[in-house]
Amino acid sequence: MVVIGAAALALPLACSGSPDEGAGNGGSGRGSGGDPGEGLRFVPEGLSSTDMDEDGAGLELVAFTLVQGAASPELYAAVRNDGETPSCDAGLMFYFIDKADQLVTTWGGSLLSGRLYRLDDGSGVMIPCIAPGEIAMTGSADLPGELVIEELGYLKHRFPAFTVDVVPVDAVTVSEVKTVGRGAGSAYTGTLENRLDVAVSDPKITVFPVNRAGRPLGMATSSAAADIPPGGIWTFETTTVGDVGAGHVAYPTVSVPP
Repeated sequence: MVVIGAAALALPLACSGSPDEGAGNGGSGRGSGGDPGEGLRFVPEGLSSTDMDEDGAGLELVAFTLVQGAASPELYAAVRNDGETPSCDAGLMFYFIDKADQLVTTWGGSLLSGRLYRLDDGSGVMIPCIAPGEIAMTGSADLPGELVIEELGYLKHRFPAFTVDVVPVDAVTVSEVKTVGRGAGSAYTGTLENRLDVAVSDPKITVFPVNRAGRPLGMATSSAAADIPPGGIWTFETTTVGDVGAGHVAYPTVSVPP
């Protein structure tokens, strides 16, 4: 079973384009004034991260937010493919180094790519890849508790990924995304359409609110144990966020039978 994704932007990011218009997303803080670094691409300002890979599979870390959440540290990151070929099954791993030059902890997550590709070998297998020039995102709201942001000296990162001959596939799209007030926060509603000629299952949407520089501020999600037939739609409402930022990016994923 293959998990796939496609992205939709409601804001032209400072460093990327996107396949679709309109999307839902989440973050922390309500309204557009909750982000003190509204023009920054890296927060905390001055905290650097060095790429441990020689070529990084063509991937470049272009923004991140590392903040203390209500229960634990939170991290949200944006990555651009600066290579000439799609970067497939890509992930992002961070190493957190304190001011005494000691490794505190590590964290890794899959990059939500916004593109589905079919292997060009006749097998029909489909995998998520990041197209050249486009943005992928990842994040976590529950980093290890031993991480104290104020005690960090710097970060390191690397990109587990591979390159293979692939062909792009028109798989799923997100549309009609709206921001709706829910108590002290905001949620996102919209629809996901299955554009494949086979049924898909287990739809999930992950939405990142972004500031005007394209930095992800947080994350909201919605998922369902459901099947979507060819041409069918899934209507979703995400978890709430506090700050909807200057725009949002949405990445749907679904499971596709082999």
